[in-house]
Amino acid sequence: MRNDLFSFGHVGWQRMLRPYFRLLAGAALMLPSPSFAAAETRQPNIVLLLADDMGFSDLGVYGSEIKTPNLDTLAAGGLRFSQFYNCALCGPSRAALMTGLHPHQVGIFNWTGLLNDRCVTAFELFKRAGYATCAVGRLDMVTAENWHDPAMIARHVDRFLGSTGHTGPGNYFKAVRTTPFHRDGEPFTLPPEGSYKTDFITDFAVDFIRGAAAQARPFFLYMAHYAPHWPLHAKPEDIAKYRELYRTLGWDELRVRRHRRLIEQGLISANTKLSPRDSRVPAWADATDQDWEAERMAVYAAQVDTLDQSVGRVMAALRSTGADKNTLVLFLSDNGASDQSRTAELDKPGETWRVDGTKTRVGNQPGIQPGPADNFVTGGPPWANVSNTPFRQNKQTNHEGGIASPLIAWWPGVVAKPGAISAELAHITDIMATCLEVGGVEYPKHFGERSVLPLAGRSLLPVLRSGQRAGHASLCWATAGNRAVRVGRWKLVSLKDGPWELYDLAVDRTELNDLSRQLPERAQAMAAIFEAWQKADGTE
Repeated sequence: MRNDLFSFGHVGWQRMLRPYFRLLAGAALMLPSPSFAAAETRQPNIVLLLADDMGFSDLGVYGSEIKTPNLDTLAAGGLRFSQFYNCALCGPSRAALMTGLHPHQVGIFNWTGLLNDRCVTAFELFKRAGYATCAVGRLDMVTAENWHDPAMIARHVDRFLGSTGHTGPGNYFKAVRTTPFHRDGEPFTLPPEGSYKTDFITDFAVDFIRGAAAQARPFFLYMAHYAPHWPLHAKPEDIAKYRELYRTLGWDELRVRRHRRLIEQGLISANTKLSPRDSRVPAWADATDQDWEAERMAVYAAQVDTLDQSVGRVMAALRSTGADKNTLVLFLSDNGASDQSRTAELDKPGETWRVDGTKTRVGNQPGIQPGPADNFVTGGPPWANVSNTPFRQNKQTNHEGGIASPLIAWWPGVVAKPGAISAELAHITDIMATCLEVGGVEYPKHFGERSVLPLAGRSLLPVLRSGQRAGHASLCWATAGNRAVRVGRWKLVSLKDGPWELYDLAVDRTELNDLSRQLPERAQAMAAIFEAWQKADGTE
C-alpha cells in the first residue's frame, strides 16, 4: 500500500465526500450557484491521444527531424518514457488500451474480432462514473458490446465521430466504401471537398472540450488518430516543408542522425548500437528514383506534422477553457512503423473504392506519386526502418521495432520532474489502470451481467509523482505468431516460426547479440514464463 497523502487527497477524499456531493446536487436545483458542478470539477479530465503506426523515433523529442513542437512542449512539461511497450498491432493494442487486459484474455488475437464478455472498457466505466465521454477517429474496442455497432457505442460514449472498421484511414481526403463513418450514432459522409481526416476529427474534439468545460463536467477524451498510418496522403503545404530535406539526406544518414539524437536526449544509452539497415533496402547512394523515395518520406513526415498540429489545437482548447490545469494528457502509438506495401487493387468491377466514383491508383512505384487523394502508396521497408530507429523489425513483430512506443505523460502540478525521462518498464495495459486511478473510478468484478477479469495493467500514477512503482515481474507478447517475454533487463523473442533469441537489453537494446546458446537455462526459464502466460487466460 502506498503512503501517499496527495493521492488520498485527490482520490480518497473525493470518494469519501461523494455522498455529500450528491446532496449538493439536489440543493443546486434550488440555488443560483452551481455547487455540484463545482465539486465535480475536482475530478481530473483525461485526454488520451493514440497515434497509428508511428515509430519510436518519429517525434522531435524522440530523436526525429520531423517538426513536432507541440508534442515537444508537452514532453518538456511532462514525462517521457523510454521503455514503454504496445502490443505490436492495431487490434491487440487497442484491446489492451481500452480494457487494461492482455489481448488473449479478451479474445483479440489479430486485428479482427470482438471483445469477449470477461472485460469492461474505459468508456463503459467513465460513463457510469459521470464523466462526459468522447471518442474520435478509430472507434475500435471502445465498448465490449459489439464495437462495430454505432448504437452500442452510443450507449457508453456521449459524443463520437469516426469509423468502426480496422483498415486505418482508408483515404485521408475522401470517403471510401470500406471505412464508413458515424457521428453520434448516425451514418456520416465526409465532405466531398476541403476535408483532411486529421483536421476533421480535431475540429470535433475541440468542440467537445469546449462543451464539456462549459458544463463544468470532468471529461474523458480519446483521440484515436489515423495518422501516420498509410496511405501516404498529406496536404501540399505540409509536404513542402520536408521534400528537400529527405532528398538531401536519404535513409542511411537519417538513421545515423536519429540514433545520435536519441543518445543525446538520454532515451537510449550511449552504448546502444544502431541496428543494420533492413536487408531488403539498398544503400541510399544506390537507390534508384531518389526523388520519388524522398517524396514518400516527405509525405509521411507531413502526416506526423499534422498530427502534432492537432495536438497543439487540443492543448489550446484546454488552455482557453481553463481545463488544462486539471487534465492528464497521454500520448502513445499503437505499434511500430509499418513496412507493408499495398499491391492489390482497391477498385472492384463496376464499383470504385471511393464513394465519389474516382478510381484509385495503387502501388509502390515511381509512376504513382505519394500524397494526393487519388493514389495509394506506402512507406515500405526503407522508411519504416528510419521510423523505428534504432531498432530491428517493424509493426506486427515483437522485436523492439514492433513494440517500442513513445509515451508522453503531461499533468501540471502532478508530474514531479517536468522534462524528465523515465526508464520504468511499462505496458499499454497500464494506461487503463492509470486513467482509472486518476479519475477515482473503481474497477469492478462485475459489470452488468459480465464477470470481469482482474486488471493486468498497473497504474503509472506513482511514476508521475515519485518516479517509482511496483512494476511488472514479467511482460509477454504474442502477435500473429511472433512471441516475446521480458523479465527485467532480459528479453526472449522470436519471429513467427523462428527460434527463440535472448538479449540483454541493458547493453543491447537493438537486439544484435543473441545469447540464447550461451545462456540456455535462462532462455528455457523465460520460455516457460511465456508458455504459462499464453495458456493462462485469467479465468482460474
